Amino acid sequence: MALHLIEQLLADPDPAFACIANSDPTNTEGYLAPLLHLAGPPGGSLLRSQIPDVPGSRDAAAIYAAHDGMLLYTDAATQSEGVEIFPIGQWKERTKQMVESWVEDNYPDDDMPYGHDDFIAFGHSRGASSYLHWVIRGPKAGSIYWWPWTMRPERYTPPMAATFADFVTLLYEKPAFFFNELLLCYTRFSDGRTGKEWLPNRYVPDRQKPAVGR
Repeated sequence: MALHLIEQLLADPDPAFACIANSDPTNTEGYLAPLLHLAGPPGGSLLRSQIPDVPGSRDAAAIYAAHDGMLLYTDAATQSEGVEIFPIGQWKERTKQMVESWVEDNYPDDDMPYGHDDFIAFGHSRGASSYLHWVIRGPKAGSIYWWPWTMRPERYTPPMAATFADFVTLLYEKPAFFFNELLLCYTRFSDGRTGKEWLPNRYVPDRQKPAVGR
């Protein structure tokens, strides 16, 4: 199911975000930001052997078997925005970066939903320094977390998604909510003319049919 949603995104003919201008009190859609969905080649079996055995891992394995890394909802002009799912070969280094920051900032493992040895950094809002965490050990194993690095979660903070499949479903069904509410409006677009910052309000699979979206 999760792979099917990814394939649907990749097949959208002319995707865009119908956007509203930042700080516009009327929330009026005024710009269609052209998008791309990009996917890497199939992941080899040696790489896929690194996928952890946690709840929902079969969905993740199916996705990585088809596409070892993705850049979804990125702006067509510069590919500087969107959500980037790292290739498996980047997991180790990306996770190391997060663990080092965790230790340097002295975040207490015992007061959080999972510890600094209990996750894989598998993606981010492109350009952001706070990574998406896939928890691989403990009672939250299989769940997905994201948090700004100055706002750590408490022990009972719920995850962004309970499983990898739930994460993909959220990204597919509620992309504007994902970027604006969960990732705190880091993703913004430029129309190249006005200097305004445009925030995604609604996803449009085909710019030739702008009224159809979610």
